[in-house]
Amino acid sequence: MHEGGCHGGPLDGQVRISRYPNGFLLGDKPTGRAWFYDWRDGAFHVRDPEPQPLTDGLMLETALGEAYDVLALPGSGDEVGAMFSAAAVSADVDGVETDEFTVLARNPNPSRISAAIWRLWTEFDRIEPSALLGGIVAEKPGYHSWRSRLPSTDYSVRDLAADRRGSGAMAAALDLTLSSAAMRTYTGRLDSAARSRDPRLYTPRGPVLREFIGTKDNRSVYCYVLTGGRPLGVGADAGPDPGRDSSHLWHIHLSIIRQFCEDWSALDGVLSVLRGESLAAWRARSEYDEMTPQQAQQLRDAYYVIAQAVPNPTGDGRVPLHVWAGWMTGAVKALATAVANVDEATKAQLQQDLDSLHAGIAEVPGEVVEALGADAEPEEIAVRLRAMLGDKATAVGQILARG
Repeated sequence: MHEGGCHGGPLDGQVRISRYPNGFLLGDKPTGRAWFYDWRDGAFHVRDPEPQPLTDGLMLETALGEAYDVLALPGSGDEVGAMFSAAAVSADVDGVETDEFTVLARNPNPSRISAAIWRLWTEFDRIEPSALLGGIVAEKPGYHSWRSRLPSTDYSVRDLAADRRGSGAMAAALDLTLSSAAMRTYTGRLDSAARSRDPRLYTPRGPVLREFIGTKDNRSVYCYVLTGGRPLGVGADAGPDPGRDSSHLWHIHLSIIRQFCEDWSALDGVLSVLRGESLAAWRARSEYDEMTPQQAQQLRDAYYVIAQAVPNPTGDGRVPLHVWAGWMTGAVKALATAVANVDEATKAQLQQDLDSLHAGIAEVPGEVVEALGADAEPEEIAVRLRAMLGDKATAVGQILARG
């Protein structure tokens, strides 16, 4: 990471930070202009004072590489952004629905960037004039990398069970490079939703984001951890986490819980918060918030009855495995309770019954001997057995002969 003064171009005399070794690309999306600043001699030097066109290809190539960072021109699109954002909030989301095949076709790295994360970026890009893609996938520690590449000790794998679910091949982070005003707006919206445990960020399966990092005042970096705070030193499962690097004064970082990195319904909730959409409006159109936890359990039960059912221990048909396991657990507990609560008289009666049964079994050989005659000759025993066994005598004789 480099921090230093800027020489030439729109940032002349200002201090900036680049997370990457060669410098940064400065973009002004509303006017379609861009400048490269190269890092040398402890400072950032504009490559050419005259801007070059800011194309999608240039932005994507830079954002997905690891040589140049992507920064937004300060104040870029702030006035038009406020109007555009307000219009986007009032618009009918269904009326501007993005074609999924178009989203997939534009994904520059579908083997590492899920369709859901790519759609989150493209939908946000559509509503925020100053937005530039700051990055999604990178070969470094944390959520920007894919789980199968990381060691088990990496915090984006180690701390939460939900981060060990979902695709191991997809990155699970998004960086949104924004103007100064947009940084304040979107960081504030995320913070309000996180602190109120808004269901768009907190699903029945858990929080969608591990953390977000940005700034609420353009002077200090602000990070809020939604879950897994204790391993990070937060002191609780959720709360502010100071000390993140100052590059987040210019971009918002979203760490996405890995089990949700391919779940558009979950990421749509994050987009709703960023857009400033009301919770009521999101609920009216959302598929994700329609199910109660009880309904979700019923749906899982229906799946297990169809795909993974076992015979019903108390009746006809088949039941989910967890229902069978619950019944078995209850039966064992009931038996243990019953045995523990038997009084002395019942125990004595049970022992008497067992002794009587044992004695009856023990007397069977004596009854057989008495019936056949202890001193009889084999021929006499055979005659008596033939009379007792009837038409089964031959079969029994063959078994005895083999014996």
